[in-house]
Amino acid sequence: MKLNKPLVVTIAMDSFKGSLSAKKAGEAICSGIKKACPETITFNVPISDGGEGLLTSLEDLLKDKGFERRTAEFTGAYGEKNKASFLCSQDAAILEMAEVCGLYKYDKNKLNVLNTTTYGLGELIAYLLDRGIYKITMGLGGSATCDGGVGLAQALGAKFYDCNNNLIKVPILSRDLPSIAYINIDELNPKLKNLQLSCCCDVKNPMTGKNGATYVFARQKGADEHGLAFLEQGMKNYVNVLNEIFKEDLSLKDGAGAAGALGGGLLYFLKAKMRLGIENVLDLLDFDSYIKKSDFLIVGEGKTDAQTANGKAPSGAALRAQKYGVPAIAISGGFDKSANELSNYNIKALFSICHYPMSLDEAMKTAYDLLEESAFNAMKAIVLLR
Repeated sequence: MKLNKPLVVTIAMDSFKGSLSAKKAGEAICSGIKKACPETITFNVPISDGGEGLLTSLEDLLKDKGFERRTAEFTGAYGEKNKASFLCSQDAAILEMAEVCGLYKYDKNKLNVLNTTTYGLGELIAYLLDRGIYKITMGLGGSATCDGGVGLAQALGAKFYDCNNNLIKVPILSRDLPSIAYINIDELNPKLKNLQLSCCCDVKNPMTGKNGATYVFARQKGADEHGLAFLEQGMKNYVNVLNEIFKEDLSLKDGAGAAGALGGGLLYFLKAKMRLGIENVLDLLDFDSYIKKSDFLIVGEGKTDAQTANGKAPSGAALRAQKYGVPAIAISGGFDKSANELSNYNIKALFSICHYPMSLDEAMKTAYDLLEESAFNAMKAIVLLR
């Protein structure tokens, strides 16, 4: 069926982890749409919730805005030298903290979070400031650390002292948190006063307590029961010192406990702004410029469920589209009954790519073809209703 006026569709897919990148998933959707209705105009705008995969999802679309991927060497989570990639333009940069000190970089059988540091992330920020780059977007997620950002602050000029007025060594580690008695911020990098740091953060955990950085996240980073108690004691001590130095308590703010309480360190030392990752990503991609031209939006991910509504990429994109009266549909690997709640998030229909009983392994191996077929069928139905 030929339309009098071509439909315009924005495709904003998240990655299908272990199967397809966000870009590749979008390409499959585009292909299915074109097979069903060749005259349709499509925009493939891969998205991410701001965690791991942030750089990959943004790289291609930001090339036209002068961003390019660069790589340099910084200190890793365990003090080793580590190459990290980031996106950089003349005056702005996009970082994934996991590129510098991510959990995925280390053998899970050899983890000991007490021996970790965010020092290399501070080195990276200093590296950018030295090159006149003051607008930084940072994805928080997937960290191997739980140092509250002390390493980052140390690399940027903060000095940490113990109760005997001894300067704590470089790089400072998570295990040093209980020893901190005083922090001197007089020699913080003066260029930080011009820094505009926006963090992609989807967690609301505080720095301390049963829902804090240690008890919620540190176990998976190699902390046993003794280590958890030791680290929590240290984090409480650190927060007390921070509050004394900065004269305000930021430790309970949303995102303060993110990435091993790096979020808290960024709030205190760098006056960072915490935003939902998808909101940052949509702004970076100039998503509104695509959606304003569109008749509808297609979103999707590996599994769509109640968690999707909790600041995840598909619901965030759908809500942004709602501002312009553009409805969304979701084409995902699968969904459960709770996903029906997404009708409150402008997702008007849900489609699973699994059309018959199949194993997860089969679905992952054939995800491209399944997405293409699902988009073809969804587009045929949409055209019939026009």
